[in-house]
Amino acid sequence: MTPGDRPARPRILFVDDEAAILDGYRNVLRADRHRWEQRFAPGGAAALDLLAAAPADVVVSDMRMPGMDGLELLARVQERWPDTTRIVLSGFADLQAASRASAVAHQYLMKPCDPEVLRAVIDRALELRAVLSGEAVRRAVGTIGALPTVPRLYRELSAALADPEVEIRRLARIVEEDVGMATRVLQFVNSAYFGLARRVTSIESAIVYAGVNTLRHLTLTFELARELGGAAGPPAGAEAVERHSILTARIARRIVADPGGAEAAFAAGLLHDAGKLVLASRLPGPFGEAVALAGRGRRQLAECEREILGADHAQVGAYLLGLWGLPRPIVEAVAFHHDEERLASGLLDLPVVIAAANQLAHLAAGEEAATAAAAPDRTAWLDRISADHRTAWTSIAAAEAGSARRQAGEGEGARRAMAGTRP
Repeated sequence: MTPGDRPARPRILFVDDEAAILDGYRNVLRADRHRWEQRFAPGGAAALDLLAAAPADVVVSDMRMPGMDGLELLARVQERWPDTTRIVLSGFADLQAASRASAVAHQYLMKPCDPEVLRAVIDRALELRAVLSGEAVRRAVGTIGALPTVPRLYRELSAALADPEVEIRRLARIVEEDVGMATRVLQFVNSAYFGLARRVTSIESAIVYAGVNTLRHLTLTFELARELGGAAGPPAGAEAVERHSILTARIARRIVADPGGAEAAFAAGLLHDAGKLVLASRLPGPFGEAVALAGRGRRQLAECEREILGADHAQVGAYLLGLWGLPRPIVEAVAFHHDEERLASGLLDLPVVIAAANQLAHLAAGEEAATAAAAPDRTAWLDRISADHRTAWTSIAAAEAGSARRQAGEGEGARRAMAGTRP
């Protein structure tokens, strides 16, 4: 077997400097040996040697180890084997370390970890690998520590955090305008570090759980990673994706009656096109080809992405968000918002809500002609939704689009005034 080959069974590598911990893994996961090829390394250097001989599908590593700690190990794994899922399993409730780990690890689990929880996390990681069968795309996604961001929003958040009396609602409004930061906050709060009994899907609730100091630290580490080149700057078209995602999220939140479901819908709408940012940042050439092909052939972008890349932006976004441990309803909504069979089923579940909000956002933003030209049947499935829903949702979309345009105009006027220029 060559170093690049994968075994018939998924290969899981456990890394810890304490022999007793490794023995514990062997014992509690003994029943899984028929499903996984399990390997054990007594430290970072030994882990790299094993990986060089045969890459792993999943690496589970301790944080504090002599010589090479878990952060350094996982950073090297991210660089050399980016399609490997990286999980931290630490016995230290260190907020700063947990925040730093989120830049190189997909998930952060706390010791002692229930074997069933560890088993479920590994199984889910392996399931998600099946979502992206193309290794090139999976490797590109694996290099992501954080989604590209818009620097202006960092400045706004930093300014708000400088106010000791800042309201959570104000912080939530800022975070909700940025896909990358919203993802980081949800990822961190849903990690095992907080040990919450339920999954958090609301940005405002996530900030409440995390606390202002944690949000401040996440902001600083995220910005540092960006400055050091750990995360790519905004790719071409990022601002357009951001505007559309925010409008989609606002529409989705309003067309869901249940308050709890509405917040999940907002988060899913905000993140539904995260895969576009990933592809534009990590695979700009092939992604650009897919965009051009969609325009020339009057075809859906997702279809052209699958033809050229072997995966579409919905699958890419769901894969990454799933690895980061975001709640399953959000991941599923992102994954299936272009699934025509699901949309035609007549169900009004979260994926259908996000799909509807996505298309309504395009139409309400004045893209109706462009949408029809690009793919004439793109919105045909909307006709299957009841007339009452369609009428109400169209009105909501128009109102939200009008509000977004007014806010954009006010923001541009304020920026011009501050710059001393005339509108």
